[in-house]
Amino acid sequence: RTLTKGMHAWMYNKTMPTISPKTHPVHKLVKEAFKEQNIIGWRHMKQRMISTKWSTTQKLHNQSRGTDPLNGNLLIQLIWTAMDTLWKERNQMEYGTTEEERTLHA
Repeated sequence: RTLTKGMHAWMYNKTMPTISPKTHPVHKLVKEAFKEQNIIGWRHMKQRMISTKWSTTQKLHNQSRGTDPLNGNLLIQLIWTAMDTLWKERNQMEYGTTEEERTLHA
């Protein structure tokens, strides 16, 4: 949830979420991933520049719950797909989808 809250805060220019002060290993990794993403930049997620610690965090979380630890990679793939879709939709709204619409925006 922290990742999606961070993305939402960046997209809508809102205050970044507060990270849990808990000391469980998953919570520690979330804090590290969040800090690293701040350094990389939230806006760079659309260019697939995402902290690898998100995947590590998801894998550890899955292991602690007894689910498939490999699903951490799925998380990254889902984020990339969502960011790609968002980027394409934004470009369509900004520049149009037909040659005629593109000419109007030139």
